[in-house]
Amino acid sequence: NTTVAPRPTNTSPAPESSPTPPPAPTAAPTTAPLPQSLSPSSPPPPGALIQVNIDSSVGVLLDEFPEEMRDRVAEAVIAQPEDVWLARARRQLRLTKNRLNFRNFVYEDKGQLPLPPRELWDIQLDTAGPRRETIQGHDLVLLDYSFTSTLLTDQESIAQAEPALSKEGAVWEEFFAFPADPDMLLQRTDNACVNEAGFPPNSFDSENIWHFYNFECAADSGGALGCHRTQLATFDCREALSLFVGVIETDVRWERLTWDDALADQARVGLIANPEQPDLAVVGDDLETNRVVYRYFTPDNCAIQEEAVGGEGWRRLLQFDATVHNVGGATLHIGSAKAEDPENNVFDYNACHDHLHYSNYGEFFLADQTELNGSKQAFCVQSTTRPSNNEWSPLTHPYSCTFQGVQAGWADEYVAGLDAQWIDITDLDVPPDGRTVGLGFTSNGDKFMCEGTLITDENGEALWEPSGFVTEDGESINRPQCDFIENWDVNNEEVRDVFVPQTGSFVTAACANDESGPKRNCGFTELELTADDRFCEPGENVDLTVSLPQPAAPQVLRVCEWSAALGVGVACAFEDALLNQTIAADTAVSFTCPLIRDAAEDADVEGGYSLYVAPLWPEDDGELVVNRNR
Repeated sequence: NTTVAPRPTNTSPAPESSPTPPPAPTAAPTTAPLPQSLSPSSPPPPGALIQVNIDSSVGVLLDEFPEEMRDRVAEAVIAQPEDVWLARARRQLRLTKNRLNFRNFVYEDKGQLPLPPRELWDIQLDTAGPRRETIQGHDLVLLDYSFTSTLLTDQESIAQAEPALSKEGAVWEEFFAFPADPDMLLQRTDNACVNEAGFPPNSFDSENIWHFYNFECAADSGGALGCHRTQLATFDCREALSLFVGVIETDVRWERLTWDDALADQARVGLIANPEQPDLAVVGDDLETNRVVYRYFTPDNCAIQEEAVGGEGWRRLLQFDATVHNVGGATLHIGSAKAEDPENNVFDYNACHDHLHYSNYGEFFLADQTELNGSKQAFCVQSTTRPSNNEWSPLTHPYSCTFQGVQAGWADEYVAGLDAQWIDITDLDVPPDGRTVGLGFTSNGDKFMCEGTLITDENGEALWEPSGFVTEDGESINRPQCDFIENWDVNNEEVRDVFVPQTGSFVTAACANDESGPKRNCGFTELELTADDRFCEPGENVDLTVSLPQPAAPQVLRVCEWSAALGVGVACAFEDALLNQTIAADTAVSFTCPLIRDAAEDADVEGGYSLYVAPLWPEDDGELVVNRNR
C-alpha cells in the first residue's frame, strides 16, 4: 500500500532524529531547566514570532456505508458547506496536541512546541473543492487545505523548544501522520494510536481520544511509561490507520520571523491579570464540553474506593472538561511530587490508580445540589496546553507529574472521560422533559496553590502552615504560606448551565460534528420494548427479525445492556455494544442474552437488553420494526 500525501505539499520522510519510542509524559525530562524566576520582570521580555504551516488533506470515510448508497453519500459530503469542512480540518489539526505539547518527551534535547491558540488558526480550503479518492484501499471524500498561524512568545524559550529556530529566518520541519478521517478514531483503530503515558488506566474514550493521539505508538508499548497502560494494542498506530482509515503524511513547518510590531499585535492572545505573580483562572467555557454516560462499577473499582460515585452497579455520570489557566505573568510553581511527605502530606499516593493525588485541587458541583458534589483532588498539576500567545508565556516549561507547576500563559486541563472527572447524577431528580442544572468548578478554594508570592525563610525555602485538613491517620495536611495577590479568587469559580435529559446518554444526544455511519456515538433513539421482548435467559440466543419498511433508508441497530436498578437501557457507545449492525433490508439478528448485572438476588428475570436505532446517513428518514422470534 502507498500513502497519499496532501496535494498542497510534498511529502517528506520522517527526520532521522525523530524517535521511535512514543513520548512518556510521566517523568521530568533530564534536560529541562528549572524555572529561572518565579516572577518575570515588567515590562514583558522581548518577544519573538514563529510562523507555523501545515498542508494536509481531510476527509470522510465511505467504507462503512453499503456500496449501493456510497455514491449518494459521497455527493452529500461533497456538497457540505465550507464551515463543516473547516471544522473537520480543525479536528484533524488538534491531533497534533499530544505530540507537540509533550514534545520534550519525544526529543531529549528539545522542548514543547505547541500550535498557537485555536482562535488564531487560519485554514484555507482548496478552491478546487472536495474530491472522491481511494487511498490505501479506502474510499474517501477528501479536501486539501493549508494551515497558517503565528506563535508569539519570549525570546529565551525558543532555543529551548527548538535550537534550530534560534535565529530569525531559520526553518524547522517535523514529519506528522494524520488519519484521513479524524473522527471515530477509537471505533476504527481501537487503542492503537492512544498514548496513555502519565495518565491513569481507562482515561480515554471515543470523545476525548484526540487528546491522546500519537502516530508513533507501537502495539507493544506498554506500562506506565508506554503508550498502552490499559491494555496493549493489536496494531502499531500507523499500521492501524493504513488498515482502517487511510494515512495522510505531511510536515509541520516552523519559521522564525523577523520581529514585526503589527504582526505581534495581531497574534497577541491572553489576559495578563498580574504581570508579576501567577493567577489561576477557571476556564468557564470548557465546562460546556460535557456529556452524560452510564457506567457500571464493581466493588473493587477505584471510584468506589475514592467515593467518586454514590454506590456500586450502574451509575449515571455527568462528565465535563475542567481547566485552570495561569493568566498571571509568572509560573505557579509546586515542585517535586513526593510519594511520602510526612511533613506536609500534600501528595497522597493512590495504590488503586498507581499515581499521586494532589490534595484539595478544586471542587466540582451542581448548583443547589450539594449532595452531588464531585471530587476535590487532582492526579497531576502540570502545564498541558498553552491558551495564551504573548511575550509573558514561554513555549517551554519543565513540568510533569513528578515536577509540578503551571507555566505562565499555560493551563492545566482535565478532560471529560478521565476517571473521577464527573459528578454522579444517578440520584438527580429529572422530570420527563429534562432539567437544566448549573455545573460549577471552583479552583484552589482551600489555598493550596500560591496565587501570589511564596513566603520563604532566610534560605529561600518555602514556609508551610496547617490547612485545617487531616489525613486518614489524623496527620495535618499543610499548605505553603503565601502572600496572595489582591482579588486572587475573583476568577476561581465558573458555572455553566447544562441540560440533563431524564434518560439516555451522549449516544442519544444530537450529533455535534456531522458524524455519520454505523460507528458514531450520537443520534440514536431507544426502541420501546415490551417486558416479554426485553427480558431473556442469560447465555441463550436472542433471535430477532428486523424489518426495514420500504422505501426507508438503511438504519443502524445497536444492542445495549439493561439496568434493573435504574429501570433504563444504558444507551451504550459502539465500543461497549453487544451488537452493532447495519440494516439495509429485512434481516435476521442474533446475539447472546446478557446478564442484568444489577438485578436483585431474588429477581424473577436475570437477563435483559435494550435496543437503539439511528439512520446510517443522518439526513435520511426511516424506522425499524423488530420482532423477537421464540
